[in-house]
Amino acid sequence: MGSPEKKFKVGACTASIFVNEANTKDGKVPIKTVVLQRVYKDKSGKFQNVTSFGTNDVPKAVLALEKAYDHMVSKDIGE
Repeated sequence: MGSPEKKFKVGACTASIFVNEANTKDGKVPIKTVVLQRVYKDKSGKFQNVTSFGTNDVPKAVLALEKAYDHMVSKDIGE
């Protein structure tokens, strides 16, 4: 996976948008996907990324996903 097109961070939650290409009968088309992660510091002080979310993280994860979705849809209609 390369670099994300865009990242949306809300608290410890980040939604990253990646663009890949898919081959279709009409040629290559861009396919956007979102990776949702939460960052935390482990006991040794090192940052870790995980895909599990506690109760207090869920609203932040939802907001990050909403921002990512808005960006994806806005880009598709030319904004």
